[in-house]
Parts: sequence; structure tokens; C-alpha cells
Amino acid sequence: MNMGSEPRYIKDRGYDVEEEFLDTLDDIDRELAIKISNFIEENVTDVKPNKLTTYVLGGLVHMNEQPFTFAVEILKEKGRYVTLTDLDFISMDEYLDLINEDSYIKSYK
Repeated sequence: MNMGSEPRYIKDRGYDVEEEFLDTLDDIDRELAIKISNFIEENVTDVKPNKLTTYVLGGLVHMNEQPFTFAVEILKEKGRYVTLTDLDFISMDEYLDLINEDSYIKSYK
């Protein structure tokens, strides 16, 4: 986590968002950014607090019948909101590795 950047609090959503995460969303197609954001919002619900480390979870969304795999870095401290710290696009092999490690976002749909 970059200590130099201040997280942005998304009041109605109940989580913080850091600049690195937002920068990645700003750099991609708007429709894809919305799909990824909605997927995270709808499915990242049960993150256990851990003040020592962040979690890296893999995700998969489809747009125009094409899969997009990504990894989102999440920080959760006890008594605080979830913080989305970073977002990176990863290969399908990396995504499958995260599934094997049970470190992926399980879709509730």
C-alpha cells in the first residue's frame, strides 16, 4: 500500500479506493471499468480483517463475449472499511493459479 496516497472514501458504497486502483480504471474502456467495478461491488463481501497484509483476489468479467481477467488488491483492517488498493490485468493462467489458491472473487450470480 502506498502510504503517500490518500484513499478516497465512497460513502454510499462502504469502501475506500486508492489512487492506483482509480488510475487503472481511468486507463481502460469506460464500459469495461464499469463492469469490473460492479463485479467487485456485488461480490466482494466477506473479507476478513488482517492488519499485516493485503489480499490479492482474481476476478473475471466478460465484455462482448471476451473474457477479462484481473487481480484486485484489497486491504481490510479491523473496524475499518475495505480498501481497494490496486487493480492489474493478469493472464488467464495467473487467474487459474489464483483459483487454485482459493484467492478469487466468487460470483454470486
